[in-house]
Amino acid sequence: MNLGKLGADGPLQVGEVTLVAVSEFHSSSMVGGDGGSFVGMKRAKAVVALGPRGAVALDIDGEAISLEELLDEVPGLREVVAGTGGQGTSDKG
Repeated sequence: MNLGKLGADGPLQVGEVTLVAVSEFHSSSMVGGDGGSFVGMKRAKAVVALGPRGAVALDIDGEAISLEELLDEVPGLREVVAGTGGQGTSDKG
């Protein structure tokens, strides 16, 4: 069984800026006979930075990406951003 999905990590406050990491999770398992094998991987995908001047989404290379598309693509990200007070953010990506 293989599983891959995107997810948002909890927010990190750095001064006046809140950072929310977006990670890609992959897991795989194989069971046979008397044994089993399980593997998991978590890889950085993007970061959302929320500050006094609004919000921006960046990919892992530091390039601006569409915040609105990321909010739609990542389950739970919109709620995490809203919980940090970023519900009225502007899309700078």
